[in-house]
Amino acid sequence: MKEYDDQFNLRKRHPLGRVHILVNELQSYIARKTLDRSIDVSYGNSPGEKLDIFPAQHRDAPVFVFIHGGYFRALDKKQYSYIAKPFVEAGCAVALVNYDLAPAVSVKDIIEQNIKAFLWIYENIDRWNGNPNNIVICGHSVGAFLVAKILTFEWAPEIRQSINGAIMLSGLYDLTKMRLSFLNESLHLSEDDVASLSPIFGNIQCFPKAIVAVGEDETEEFIDQSKRYAGKLQEANSPYEYLLLKDKNHYTVSRMLSNRNNDLMRKILDICGVD
Repeated sequence: MKEYDDQFNLRKRHPLGRVHILVNELQSYIARKTLDRSIDVSYGNSPGEKLDIFPAQHRDAPVFVFIHGGYFRALDKKQYSYIAKPFVEAGCAVALVNYDLAPAVSVKDIIEQNIKAFLWIYENIDRWNGNPNNIVICGHSVGAFLVAKILTFEWAPEIRQSINGAIMLSGLYDLTKMRLSFLNESLHLSEDDVASLSPIFGNIQCFPKAIVAVGEDETEEFIDQSKRYAGKLQEANSPYEYLLLKDKNHYTVSRMLSNRNNDLMRKILDICGVD
């Protein structure tokens, strides 16, 4: 349906988006050259099951985990290495998650890979000076979807308690319209997938403090889904803050993670427990 295609066609909506992606790639290249790092650490046997980890300078540091978007079918963690610099400087260990992409794997497979990645981080991040009992997870676009799925997984109590915060940026939480758009040529979502996989239809309980943020200049679908998911958190009496970010679009929201000099980053670092 044409109306849904327009809602998800971000290159058309934000013609300068490619410029921001190029800046991301340049800053990420510099970050990988200048920061201590472990690149392509395996958390599973599949080619996409890899992490880039930037250690903290001191033991027992908060852990910031970032999951990229790309509509389940594009992008790579290496395009987001730039995020590591401000968080490492603030005293965090940082883990960037990769996963296999559609159509080679299904959305369900991608969810399972990200759950596996989180468990691996919990069990191993102390080797990079991270405190496994102080983890904040962040995702952008469908990365926010994947964060929401990690939150609803039935973890053992000690693992659930390790998640001290969840940051969901420019997120999608309902696959209904995605299935009816051009994206489904790659994703092959069924009606059953929409019902069983969409976080908007799942249960919310024992969630940590969450930030649900979306750019003021994003498409109506992204803004609506963020509002609806924030409403679901409110109905569940789960602690959250909804932010409509002034003058920001889908590309510039994630750019806010490149430096500490904005209100969103100050809120995130406060959840991490660092200045």
